[in-house]
Amino acid sequence: MGVVRFWAHECMRIWKDRLLFEEDETLFMSFVGNAIKQFSDTKAEDVLAEPLIYTSFVSACEGHEATCLPIKGMEHLKGVLEAKLEEYNE
Repeated sequence: MGVVRFWAHECMRIWKDRLLFEEDETLFMSFVGNAIKQFSDTKAEDVLAEPLIYTSFVSACEGHEATCLPIKGMEHLKGVLEAKLEEYNE
């Protein structure tokens, strides 16, 4: 499911974030849901479960190779961002 979730994340960031109207977002989400059904055995609800955020800077900040991985949760992301802000402000 990891590759499909990463694909969905990229679709959201590249296309959905640019849409202005709710009707367009609804139509876009139906396209994504249909693509998931057609190319994966995973349920669309599982793939699109929130938070659907992948990043490379969290793993890099934790001393690992900068690999694009899902965040563990919003609190984890918040902690990393606050630490980097503190580092920047120093």
